[in-house]
Amino acid sequence: MSNSDAKPMVNILGLMTGSSADGLDLCLVNFTGEGRDPDFEVLFSHEIPYPRQFQLCFRNPLELNDEEIAELDNKLGIWFANEINKLDLKIDFIASHGQTIKHEPPHFTLQIGNPQYMAEAIQCPVIYDFRTADLEQGGQGAPLIPIVDQYLLQQDNSDVLALNIGGIANLTIVPGQHNSAPLLAWDTGPGNTLIDKAVRLFSHDILNYDEGGDLAAQGKINHKLLDELLKHEFYQRTPPRSAGQEQFGKTYFQHILKQFNPRNDQEFKDLIHTLTVLTAKTITGSIHTLSTDYSPTAMFVGGGGAFNKMLMNLLRAELPSIDIVEMDLSGVNQSNKEAFGFAYLGYLYINGLTANLPGVTGAGKAVTLGKLYQPQSG
Repeated sequence: MSNSDAKPMVNILGLMTGSSADGLDLCLVNFTGEGRDPDFEVLFSHEIPYPRQFQLCFRNPLELNDEEIAELDNKLGIWFANEINKLDLKIDFIASHGQTIKHEPPHFTLQIGNPQYMAEAIQCPVIYDFRTADLEQGGQGAPLIPIVDQYLLQQDNSDVLALNIGGIANLTIVPGQHNSAPLLAWDTGPGNTLIDKAVRLFSHDILNYDEGGDLAAQGKINHKLLDELLKHEFYQRTPPRSAGQEQFGKTYFQHILKQFNPRNDQEFKDLIHTLTVLTAKTITGSIHTLSTDYSPTAMFVGGGGAFNKMLMNLLRAELPSIDIVEMDLSGVNQSNKEAFGFAYLGYLYINGLTANLPGVTGAGKAVTLGKLYQPQSG
């Protein structure tokens, strides 16, 4: 191939830290080509656990004051830069989601992890603040990954679902190319966030999550509590909708404990079991609301919840006609998909392409997402 035929190539490092506040996911992607459908190759993926200080602060972000947020913004940017520099990767751009502190659409959203410090310390341009432009158009600023689901998963004739179970669970229905129905996506409710809180309380902070769903499997359902939890107003909202710690954080978990105060190990396991059922039922309930315009044959599952065997078994039992599979596509898997997604959103930004889906977020129009910080030369 002559130089004149060569397609543009760019290496983008996607960074993602979710509401579970357990660490940093990185995914370095080489994109080749132009337009919305470039070829890609995953060059590197990695997960780095947060230091204990970050875990404690980011699990209850609504309790932070402005001074603490400003200090954590700098500390997190420094930590990001130090960890990335240790990896010695060839990076053209960094696309950083940042750690969400507050998300109150359509008025306000805040993600921290000082991009200026990162850009200077790594000497690499940083794309950041992916949510504000959508909010400025009246949107929810979330979910942002559905356009990535479309890029990765759209098929000719079959409709497919993409489910990410992080702290919050979110769902995308990607219609086949020959289905004129629109792509839809929304947050279904809590993913791991309530389960994790119960596990940490039960284990006195020795465990951070229910590995494999083993604790939940030892419990039994509390129907009275489940029925009460399912009355939360969030589940009655029609999409577009997004959720966070404002709906399902520490305050809500304390409300649950007032209703069902576990007094021994078995009652704790019953609580963890019931919260796992809640996550499953709110996910499958969302799927059952889909109109007959959609006939999904498969659901690709990513995020930490994909490793919870009990949760996955509950989903399979409720959705017998849908093939539920782990995300594993050309190097994109259940662990790195969201970090890959922000690398792709970074690619859209540098190519001046719109990245939000107004039908998903409720924004008035499609816009480019992100801001760029260029390091000062020398």
